Amino acid sequence: MSLSRGFTLKPMKIAIVGAGRIGSAFAFRLSRAGHDLAVVARGARLEALRQAGAIVSISGEQAPVQVLAALDVSTPYDLVLVTVLSHQVDSLMPVLRGSAGKTVMFMFNTFETIDHWREVIGAERFAFGFPNMVSFLVDGKLRSVVDGPGMVTTLTSASWAALFKQAGFPTEVELDMNSFLRSHVAFAVPAMVAGILTWQSDTELTWAEASRLTGALKEGLSLVQGLGHTLKPSFVPWLARLPSFVITPLVWAAARSRAIKDLGECGPNEARALIDAMAEAAPGKASKLLAIRP
Repeated sequence: MSLSRGFTLKPMKIAIVGAGRIGSAFAFRLSRAGHDLAVVARGARLEALRQAGAIVSISGEQAPVQVLAALDVSTPYDLVLVTVLSHQVDSLMPVLRGSAGKTVMFMFNTFETIDHWREVIGAERFAFGFPNMVSFLVDGKLRSVVDGPGMVTTLTSASWAALFKQAGFPTEVELDMNSFLRSHVAFAVPAMVAGILTWQSDTELTWAEASRLTGALKEGLSLVQGLGHTLKPSFVPWLARLPSFVITPLVWAAARSRAIKDLGECGPNEARALIDAMAEAAPGKASKLLAIRP
């Protein structure tokens, strides 16, 4: 895989484990970029994909994919991309470790350190990424924006960044992924809770709720630093230095945006799991986070 100016990537054989809103967005763009895509799904999503034989966008565009109920461990995929929720990964590790995939890349939001997954897969096959996008499934059809303002997919691998760039995903490389992921969780959890509080609601976020979310945000960022991490990316330490009376009106105003409200559509499970992980990592130092747990 060349990174020279004007490079052209050869078609890759890619399997995506998890055909929800994030996995479907990756499958749609990568398939339309000319790669050979297989997606692993389950339940109603599996049956819908089998009938369509493709990821279908809300506008009716189609991206052909092979649909599987389980990963074919004997196929030497160039890339196995894992886009399930972090608490679902451990049950998949025996299959991922035993697969013939040349690279296994995990792509999800987590407060866990990534080191134990690297050890299981092996450093030479392991990669990690964070998907920064807006993506939803509406009656089984994909509605997504992957290249909007501030949307950058973050990867540990410069070579794989070329693949995603070619498919239309803005990308950046971050070697200290543990710091990045934990900083992002501390920043994102209050936004997720704001979305849960306001999604499809006739009322907007109250000032008192914005104040509680601000307290949780400040506590989360302090917690990440207390665990020995550098806050990332560059705007996060700047945010951490702002006083609460400055952040609260920003939270209050941001919660009125469509982008924040849409987060509520994802439901409370991910926010709960992330808050629990933060509380477990720093016992006794997450009281404000636990207070906003949905």
